[in-house]
Amino acid sequence: MLIIFYNFLIIIFYIPYILIIYFRKFTGKEHPDKFIEKVFVSNFKRPKGFLFWFHVASIGEFKSILPIIDFYLKQNSSYSFLITTVTLSSFNELKKKYGTNDRIKHQFLPYDFKFLINNFFNNWKPNIIVFVDSEIWPNYILKIKKEKLPLILLNARLTKKSFLRWNTFKNFSKEIFSSFSTCISSSENTSKYLNVLGAQNIKFFGNIKFCSSISKKTKNNEQFKNITNKKAWCALSTHANEEVICGEVHAIAKKSVKNILTIIIPRHIHRTEKIYSNLKNLGFTVQIKNENDCIDGSVDFVLVNYYGSVSKYIEYFKEIFIGKSMLQKFENSGGQNPIDAAKMGCNIYHGPYVNNFQDVYRFLGEAGFSKETKNSQVLAETLIKNFQTDFKTKDEKIKKINSYSSTIFDNVIAEFNKLIK
Repeated sequence: MLIIFYNFLIIIFYIPYILIIYFRKFTGKEHPDKFIEKVFVSNFKRPKGFLFWFHVASIGEFKSILPIIDFYLKQNSSYSFLITTVTLSSFNELKKKYGTNDRIKHQFLPYDFKFLINNFFNNWKPNIIVFVDSEIWPNYILKIKKEKLPLILLNARLTKKSFLRWNTFKNFSKEIFSSFSTCISSSENTSKYLNVLGAQNIKFFGNIKFCSSISKKTKNNEQFKNITNKKAWCALSTHANEEVICGEVHAIAKKSVKNILTIIIPRHIHRTEKIYSNLKNLGFTVQIKNENDCIDGSVDFVLVNYYGSVSKYIEYFKEIFIGKSMLQKFENSGGQNPIDAAKMGCNIYHGPYVNNFQDVYRFLGEAGFSKETKNSQVLAETLIKNFQTDFKTKDEKIKKINSYSSTIFDNVIAEFNKLIK
């Protein structure tokens, strides 16, 4: 009965969805030509041989599947891949990674409307399907079930809020989640939720984002030439008021570490001027650093004012604080992804509110990669100690994390192989 109501809503919202897509196209948020794939029937030529279909929402999910795709590209020349995405940014990443590789196909995921879904399957006829993270589309899933195709939910992620919403409709949820051949979970909590919702063959090996490779960029040493004698630490993905905490940390640490430098990379750079003003009001000298600027070694704070910079800084520096974790308002929604910093061998610090990556932080803490710092005093004392005594190289940590990543990857591939026929 609920699926009937769901499809009624799908029909009602179809025209508004088309209008939204057209509006987004004219604001540059949709592809100028391929946007029609989301809302109208399309014709594609299916490649010959065995076809994997991976569906991801955005860049993070796309990057998490790259090791699997690259593995199977080498494994068998008859394997081809369809990748469906939702965002324009993920499509651009795909083109950057695979270019015109004729074994990699792309389509924006059509709206969850039955006639569009039927057209999609008539075009592609996939042999195995992989939905990533929390991408759960009822009509697609029921169509896959009807076609008796293997379906994997990869790096499955359900928040408590999502679980409670699904669990309100127990019979409908069971029909949907029991349709997955295998659910490879991203956390122990998600595994428990999936079990209650009726999923079968649930596996938890660790978060597959550990398996993603990080492209190490050639360091622009020119940008860092002024800080060779500095004790520097980075605060990544900070949210409102966490920069004030960074100011407190800097002030405390500076009493013991005279040449300390704090680099802040805020989660949202539209806040740059506000952060600058707050830090200046606290009496600090601050540089707003744009992409090609050299770091000013004479300031207290460097405020990074462009996107795409994180990999450069986690490669260059060792002491990393990750935000959205220190303020109580993040009690149920806190935690940014620390995996890239861990794979670079950094010392990671975070506040007590990391619910979004609870299992990841637990593992990193137990392995000695991360430490919870409850307030500015604890974080400052930890930084002072590490600046003075931590002589471990990044390479030691990288070796350890790579071993862990390899174990996750091997287990995931073993589950895939069970379903590839």
